[in-house]
Amino acid sequence: ADACFVHVVDRDTAEVVLMGATPDQFDALAGTIRLPMGEGISGWVAQHGRRAVVEDKWSDPRYRYIPELRGEEFSSLVSVPMLRPGAAVVGVLNVHAHDPRHFGPDTVTRLEEVASLVAGLVEGAVLHARLQRREADLEAFAVRTIELQELDRRRIAGDIHDGISQRLVSAWYHLRAAMAITVEPAVEEQLAVTAALLSEALEDSRRAITGLRPALLDDLGLSAAITSVAGSLGDVEVAVDLAECDLAPHVETALFRIAQETLQNVVKHADASRVEVTLAPDGDAVVLTVSDDGAGFDPSTAGGLTTFGLASMHERASLLGATLLVTSSPGEGTSIAVRVPADRTISEA
Repeated sequence: ADACFVHVVDRDTAEVVLMGATPDQFDALAGTIRLPMGEGISGWVAQHGRRAVVEDKWSDPRYRYIPELRGEEFSSLVSVPMLRPGAAVVGVLNVHAHDPRHFGPDTVTRLEEVASLVAGLVEGAVLHARLQRREADLEAFAVRTIELQELDRRRIAGDIHDGISQRLVSAWYHLRAAMAITVEPAVEEQLAVTAALLSEALEDSRRAITGLRPALLDDLGLSAAITSVAGSLGDVEVAVDLAECDLAPHVETALFRIAQETLQNVVKHADASRVEVTLAPDGDAVVLTVSDDGAGFDPSTAGGLTTFGLASMHERASLLGATLLVTSSPGEGTSIAVRVPADRTISEA
């Protein structure tokens, strides 16, 4: 034999794909030569699961000339299927010779035995490659989903800034003007109360805009953004210990949103006096933990899932391929830990 080609069956695309060859000059073409199932001799063997012994390929109507494989240098070939239990074809083994009628019955039998032996290895390699592709697709889906979520938040922040906030400011100035000309003490008192309410509403809108897209996350990164949110909790004592971790941008965004949601829950629901926030490598993962000494709750209840935003946290963690563990009980505080596998955290920058 003068050349050997190994093709694998790609079930996702219904093609046979060249994955290895000798001499080495052909091996460099691995992954670049594809044939639809049923096309060419390799495609025919893959589709039918039967061998093809071709004494003169130029006279065989199934043969398809591929310039990169230099078919003009070879006259005869044997193509045998790589079969797994259940007669599933996982690949095709092709052996070419310069001379016509080169392959005898014994040679063909030995080639079929070799194909049967390597079929398991080929199937394992195909499954591994498919898994890698699907993991890459999942990662791309997670990145795109988080990007779209952030774009939507930016749009909402812009709408609040250009719409609601501007109207609140305009109303506040009109109210101040009314206060300047009123002579009735009772009316002046009510206008003052209304002005105070408008000021609070304007401050709420500013906080909402900052929360929807904090500039610190873009400018200074995850640690600075979480520290800023933690520092805005009012009377709650906050301890922050955030290690510098090399995280991909979409991972930083998702972890920030989980930390932000958790810290907001502390203020709204926990009645806590102290909060601890940590971010650190832990073996083959990076772990974000937010713990408080507040009222706690029962995380197994449906009310807990909706009231405290745990459903959205679980969704964000799931996009990262991460796990989210909630530890809490009434009167015992709450701890939320997000564990992101190291292979999902590495920055591509």
